[in-house]
Amino acid sequence: MKNVIIGAGVFGLATALSFREALEDVTIIECGFPNTASRSALGRLDPILKGAGSAGHLSDQEQALSGPLKPENQKKLALESFLRHKSNYKKLVELSGIDYYLEDIPTIQVCFDEDEFSSIEDSQEEMQSLGFNVKTTQDYKEIESYQEGISSEIFGIALITGSLFLDANLFISCMRKSAETLGAKIINDFVEELFHKDKQLRLKSGEIIDYENLIICAGPWTNQLISSTGETVDMFPAKGEIIKLESSQISINNHLHGPCSVVKKRDGLIWIGATYEDEIFDSNITLEAESKLINDASLMLPILSNQKVVEHTACVRPATKDGMPRVGELIQNSGIFVATGGGGWGIMQSFLIGDLLKNLVIDEVPSLYPL
Repeated sequence: MKNVIIGAGVFGLATALSFREALEDVTIIECGFPNTASRSALGRLDPILKGAGSAGHLSDQEQALSGPLKPENQKKLALESFLRHKSNYKKLVELSGIDYYLEDIPTIQVCFDEDEFSSIEDSQEEMQSLGFNVKTTQDYKEIESYQEGISSEIFGIALITGSLFLDANLFISCMRKSAETLGAKIINDFVEELFHKDKQLRLKSGEIIDYENLIICAGPWTNQLISSTGETVDMFPAKGEIIKLESSQISINNHLHGPCSVVKKRDGLIWIGATYEDEIFDSNITLEAESKLINDASLMLPILSNQKVVEHTACVRPATKDGMPRVGELIQNSGIFVATGGGGWGIMQSFLIGDLLKNLVIDEVPSLYPL
């Protein structure tokens, strides 16, 4: 086998799609990692606003990297990733027959003090130049017209249109089906051992897989898989939890964004997410996370404090200190390539990462986000 991908998450599947569109053969070893982050994700695609609640877990330097006015490299990554989603949607739905419902849900960016509000106002012109409509207001009657029952304690809001949401679980199913339709082979097995000097993998079934190029898209399990090489990638696990509430008493037509994200999804439930815990490698749900998410959401919409939680999920994300992905060859001329570190933005980055890997592996174009 020439090109072998480990991992059938969003990075692995997007890479397979890019390889097959270039008529390169590709085999994906699914591995079946538990509780993969993307299938339970909120599904927000937003290149201009930072992750909800991020100020609570980032240093001052890291907060500066997370927007809304990001440094040039982050901004370019976010925008190029976002635009690829807009251009690929119809093609993939037609190819797979699976609709993942990419839709524009307006965002109400909630500001609790003058500094937050000024930051949005200062970046308003740039956001509009990128195709996003932005309206700021401190008039509570106007604010309440956008979201009934919103807290009267907020300082002001920005109403932003242009960001997108998708069904994350259906998105992965669509990508998988599209890759198979284009000719990618998927093996449902685990990698037991990597023999990098022989360019071989041994699977749990006992099968030996030869490769010319090995592309590892294994999320937070990346360093486990490459341990036999003696190399590591500068990344760490970051746990995230999401809760879903009944919504029969509440009308939410927009996405509320502040200390957390609150959005009503197509399943009729109110999704609230997500927590973020560095260096935590478990996917157990916790009452502490549930309480935090409800409290944070209630700061924006008080009625959420007494709604029934009907589902609670947890996952582990692959994260990096600077918020940038890691894409590159693990050891020079080894034929082993790695893509990881999407953090909470793996879905949005997926198509761009797939193209970057194709360029790196097939066309030998240097990576913009090296290991």
